[in-house]
Amino acid sequence: MSMLSAAALRRGVASLTDLSSRLAVSLPASAQLFSAAASSEAATSAAGSQDDDSFLKASREGVILVLLHFPLPVRVFPVACLAYGRFYSATIGGSRLEKNMLKTDIIHHLDRCGLSLDDVKIDYNRGYTPLGALLRFPSKAAFTTAIRQTNQNRLYRIDEISRDVWDLKESFDGKAVLLQGVPRNALLDDIERFLCGTNFESPPLENFLRPGVPEPIRMVVVKFHTKTDAMNAVITKNRSFCLNNQVSMRVLQ
Repeated sequence: MSMLSAAALRRGVASLTDLSSRLAVSLPASAQLFSAAASSEAATSAAGSQDDDSFLKASREGVILVLLHFPLPVRVFPVACLAYGRFYSATIGGSRLEKNMLKTDIIHHLDRCGLSLDDVKIDYNRGYTPLGALLRFPSKAAFTTAIRQTNQNRLYRIDEISRDVWDLKESFDGKAVLLQGVPRNALLDDIERFLCGTNFESPPLENFLRPGVPEPIRMVVVKFHTKTDAMNAVITKNRSFCLNNQVSMRVLQ
């Protein structure tokens, strides 16, 4: 081979080597540029898709919680759990109560039984003498506790009664007043003048006679609008005179 041919061959090989080197250097850069562009394009596409997704958009803006207020359940005792009893004195001869005993006195006496004013009804006879008190207990256990409490002091007794006895008994609830000693010849106008200044309900009034000595005693039941009205009437009018008779007054419970 001539020297001219060898030099040409070496020059061609060097050119090929130089081209390969430049390709090797440029290929990673191109791949990197292509990869970065693809990643940027993919991120832009993903961001665009998230912007279009209303659910994801709402998630970025925040979550709104709606709190609903529901009233607490009212405590109601099942009818089957209730118990009923009759409370009366064991020391005054027979099934009776003291005339001046109040519902609150009974509740305080049975302070471990969970009774309220609505759970007590005073049992009157036809002459409005209190014979006892009808009680409604929230449970059988409360009724048993009441029996134990009454047995401890032995002043009172409790007998079990049915619900029908409780339902049939009327409760005056402190809104009625018993007038005792009203003159037998007193007219309705005379009674209204006696009650002047009190907030009593309009007639008719309940009139009846109770046996007495030397003659029967006339009694009148007057109803008032509220407990306060009834109590104020007793405070202001008790022992006042209707015609020539002194009239005593007592709140009916």
